[in-house]
Amino acid sequence: MSRETFRIRFVISSVLAAVVCLQPLVALAQDLVAVSSITGGSSVFVFRNNARAIRRTISPVKPTRTKVQRIETVKKIKRQYETIARVVPRRQKAVPVDPVKSPVSKSLPPAQGAIRFAGVGEFYLEKGDFELSFAAFRDALELDPESVLAKTGYSEALAAKGNDLLLKDQAGPAKAMFLEALKFDAKNSAAYFGLAEAYTELNEVDQAIANYEKALENDKDLTEIHIPLGILYYQSGQIDKADELLTKAASKDPNSSEANFFLGLVRVSQNRDEDALVAFVKAKTLDPTNADAFFNAAEALVRLKRLNDAVPEYEKATTLKPSLFDAWFGLGEVYFALGDHPNAIKAYQAASRLKNTEWEVFSGLAESYRITNQYEKAEANYRLAGLFLTRVKDYDKMKIAEFNSKIGLVIGQACDIKQQQRLACDWSGAIDALQKTVDISQDPIDYVNLGWAYFRVGHFEAENKNLPVARPYLEKARGALETAVKAGPPAEDFALQNLASVYIDLGDNKMAIETLTRLLQRKPETDFARYAIGVAYFRSNDFVNAEKWFRDAISKEPKNVVYHMALGNALISRKDSKGLKALIETLKGIDASAADELDRKRQQFRM
Repeated sequence: MSRETFRIRFVISSVLAAVVCLQPLVALAQDLVAVSSITGGSSVFVFRNNARAIRRTISPVKPTRTKVQRIETVKKIKRQYETIARVVPRRQKAVPVDPVKSPVSKSLPPAQGAIRFAGVGEFYLEKGDFELSFAAFRDALELDPESVLAKTGYSEALAAKGNDLLLKDQAGPAKAMFLEALKFDAKNSAAYFGLAEAYTELNEVDQAIANYEKALENDKDLTEIHIPLGILYYQSGQIDKADELLTKAASKDPNSSEANFFLGLVRVSQNRDEDALVAFVKAKTLDPTNADAFFNAAEALVRLKRLNDAVPEYEKATTLKPSLFDAWFGLGEVYFALGDHPNAIKAYQAASRLKNTEWEVFSGLAESYRITNQYEKAEANYRLAGLFLTRVKDYDKMKIAEFNSKIGLVIGQACDIKQQQRLACDWSGAIDALQKTVDISQDPIDYVNLGWAYFRVGHFEAENKNLPVARPYLEKARGALETAVKAGPPAEDFALQNLASVYIDLGDNKMAIETLTRLLQRKPETDFARYAIGVAYFRSNDFVNAEKWFRDAISKEPKNVVYHMALGNALISRKDSKGLKALIETLKGIDASAADELDRKRQQFRM
């Protein structure tokens, strides 16, 4: 875990004794972000993970050819084969014989009869009457089993019937036809490419590749095979072969959306994102209905860090194909990265409706809800993310620890709001979640956060004068924080701040001062520590040192109204009328209303 990239959120303020109260402190340290709280407790919660990255573990499904595309491929290859065969015949054919005009008989000598029946077979094959063609070729083979005309003709008829079955989406029966065809002609290219398509439909990729290659081996002019074979090589991870074939296909037919699309996928596999984007853009231009082309163009843009450009591509993909989970999820990720969390929520919700067990979707939702201050929804989605992650084989337990940590945080943030409204809240749930985090990780940072939760409960009870209830929580907070302090940096630095707050609530101002002084020595830039030391001295009725530390804090942040008001309270306690009047004059140039408030206090105390 990278310590340098912790993002911090904290709650900080202090309440002074007697009738003089200090306002809630807003720390402006570089690595801290203020979070307002009715409790007024000075405390730090530390995120245990880096900022959420846009890349994720969900792998988009590799695109395959649609049924329509496969049928179109059969038509194209068949058409090319027939065109080539008309110019350069792929086999010697018997002369077609119309049996009506020229009846044939099995009484002819076997060799002559076989030729005549083969001619009848060719006649019916040309007419597309496969069954009569089969019967004639079988008669020919019965007369002369070695007849080349009968064998190759019958093989051609079987392959033609097989391709007809493929066009009717009957891959199983077609496969049987092609296998039978190859028994009679082992060089029948039409049977090989048809069998390859049948295997593709039946998801037998290796067999499909082997038969496409066999078709090309027997007929190198069948270039329409390059696209389906290249796609199969891509899907089987043989990228170099896929590149070779799809590059040839795209070069031969630049207007093939399918060739450009799958060539784009090959370029992605080669980490050539610019080239991939060019291919996807061309594919979607040629076929504006191809949702996958828009989706993959968006993915390429994300990898190229062009997030704003990716948004319309994802949106177009979801419009064309509302069931495209990957596009909805990708859209949510991009909106999140761009800081558009309301739209990220909408996209993640759409993705969750399509797949309601993907932990990363719920993680994205939880993060978006947390950032938009919808804490109860954030908690629910962190819990769902954790639930579904545990169902993943060899899941990352540290990720579960992170979810529990954030559950503790959002419960605490929800409690801040509820306590302001005088409503009950579930701090016990936050403590439980953070204890689970500690149990998993044993990370000192998580002890800081556990101490934070115990402190927040104890501080709230202490402010409500319920000290018997407060003390056990404060003692547990001290125990957790001391464990973190013993671990050393970076947890020590955060734990020291929380620990000082615990000491203040326990009334141990001496230990609070020692702890804050130690923190200040480690991190001199921690300006709020100067203020907090002043608070501890004030509570110890050492107003001289309180004034000193408040002035030190002001020297670091001259326009911090809280520090000026704290100094005013110290000057009032010291009966320093001259110093107080000078401070009021200074404060007028910073915050006139604060200056008026301090002046009213001056008059109240008749100074």
